[in-house]
Amino acid sequence: MRAALRLCSLVLALVAGVGSLPAYAETRAILVGVSRYQSASIPDLAGPANDVSAMERLARSLGAADIVTLADGAVTRSSVETAIHDMGQRSRSGDWVLFYFSGHGAQSRAQNPDETDGAYDQFVPLPGFDPVGQDPESFIVDKDFYAWMKRYLPQDVAILMVVDSCHSGTMHRAIDPRTFAFTPRIAFRPGEARAIELVARPGPRLGALGAEATPGVPPGEIAVPRREDLPNLVYIGASRDDQLALEAALPQEGAPQRGVLTYALEQALSLPGSNDQSPVADLDGDGLVTVVEIGSYLNSQVRMLTAQRQESTLFFPAGWAERPVFAAVPVPRLSFDLPAPYVMIAGQGDDLATAPQDAAWQLAASSNEADFLWLLGSREVLRSSGDVVASGIASQAAFAGVMDKWQAILTLRPMVSELAMRLTVNPLGSDALYGEGAPIAVALARTRRGGGPRYATVFNLASDGTVQLLYPLAPDGGGQLDDALQQSLLETVVVPPFGVDHLVALATPEVPEALRAALRNADGQRAAGGLAALIRAELKKGRGKASLSIAELYTGN
Repeated sequence: MRAALRLCSLVLALVAGVGSLPAYAETRAILVGVSRYQSASIPDLAGPANDVSAMERLARSLGAADIVTLADGAVTRSSVETAIHDMGQRSRSGDWVLFYFSGHGAQSRAQNPDETDGAYDQFVPLPGFDPVGQDPESFIVDKDFYAWMKRYLPQDVAILMVVDSCHSGTMHRAIDPRTFAFTPRIAFRPGEARAIELVARPGPRLGALGAEATPGVPPGEIAVPRREDLPNLVYIGASRDDQLALEAALPQEGAPQRGVLTYALEQALSLPGSNDQSPVADLDGDGLVTVVEIGSYLNSQVRMLTAQRQESTLFFPAGWAERPVFAAVPVPRLSFDLPAPYVMIAGQGDDLATAPQDAAWQLAASSNEADFLWLLGSREVLRSSGDVVASGIASQAAFAGVMDKWQAILTLRPMVSELAMRLTVNPLGSDALYGEGAPIAVALARTRRGGGPRYATVFNLASDGTVQLLYPLAPDGGGQLDDALQQSLLETVVVPPFGVDHLVALATPEVPEALRAALRNADGQRAAGGLAALIRAELKKGRGKASLSIAELYTGN
């Protein structure tokens, strides 16, 4: 269920209210999760059960009292259709209906291929799905969801639809199997998926809420709606079509297994924003979370949580960009503070058997429980994303510099706000691997103009933790941004040591004197500690007018 629902675009469909919401408007939710597939063809997942529990807590924080939960064996085509129908019967004008699905996604040969949908249908397999002996009760095609929502939910009810699943995709960089800790939510590999042909499935079984007839459709025939046919639906896909939707222990090893998009959504509406009164997804600090704000926030979070391997996409009807996604947003209850990441040291001597008392990391019991793996023999540091993030690391002091840098990045990640500007890495993008000698161009792209002056401060945290101030330098004056859509910041070529650099850009309404002074003092040194606190202070001072963007640059041979 993805392309139209763009399944492996992992649909997260958000719907803003139509007009002003009446005083009696309620939030309602249908939460569906499949972890156990009871199928020899489909592996079980660890994350959906945790996802559904988290979404129930989130729904209640949004005021939802009418919540229907379907899990594992209770999830069938009929039970999902009935839940949507019954929810439509209870819903009233101005209500919000949250529909959420967590589980595997898949792709099959389209029964009716056309230029719009292409040669493949996206669908979600349910418990018991067998590609050979198919039961129509054990799968739902993306268009089925649209048909049911159009038929059973009133158009004056706003639908927030979240689908955390996948159908197919590729990775732009090789994965190092020694540390890759993400699980793709893909039921079948692309070759297998394209061989599947779904059996015929029934049309809607229950009576429509409104008129039975659909304009332009002859009597007795069932309209097959598309996403665009639902005027009360906005959705965010969790990944592009050439990517996988992933789950992992989030935010780090030892935490429950979670779908990346679901975890990002939970944080978007739970972590405190710049004004401490509304969630972090309220990027401009006005107390509302709009469609474009939630889309922008989730896009940056999904990218960073998956090491640029997954990027969410946003769709919404014309004119809905600034609509709030809820009549009221929850008071944030979580903090930004994260525990130190777990590290496994391979080939360690007795002097490395314990972490130093002031270390920005803690020792893991095994490589399977580690967020980072330091290989003393090859002098490499690997991350659970399957990437070599630093090379040439031969001493504990050097390793401390690497971990200080990563602790800063992990702390800054929830605060990323790219609504006004975004760092870009060209020509291949942030998700590619740049080899030695490859040209690199870094630019600052303005995504929103106006709102007064902005002063840019840009620096690099190299793979070994070295701080490099990039902008503004002496010729750049105060670093005030102009209205150009894109400003070039740096052009260079890749040289060793290889790993992952993090380019950090902060745009503020006032010159961040304290941060710039700290950067000048730290320039050329492994001194990332303390920078995150200074940036957090500047974001708070900016009260919704400051933006933070982080671009990751992966290098190696």
